[in-house]
Amino acid sequence: MPEQRQFERKPFDETFYCAVSVLDIIDTKILNLVARGIDISEGGIGIKTDYPLEPGHVLRLNNNMKHKVGVVKWSRNGESKGIYRVGVKFV
Repeated sequence: MPEQRQFERKPFDETFYCAVSVLDIIDTKILNLVARGIDISEGGIGIKTDYPLEPGHVLRLNNNMKHKVGVVKWSRNGESKGIYRVGVKFV
């Protein structure tokens, strides 16, 4: 199947912090997570994290990249139990 991505991905191996707002039954919680970069492009970043992020979650990325906010487009269990592979689109 041909590549359908708009931007070329490049390897990205960096650990960084990100914050996500999660709606709870009572209120909204802000979680500070550790993420490990896998690949990056002008349009988004692939990460691994131990929190089960869901499509639509908005992340605030705390690192030296020019993009500081992203939306989770997809998430799935990674190769290790409790580790999630996540695709994030920069906004």
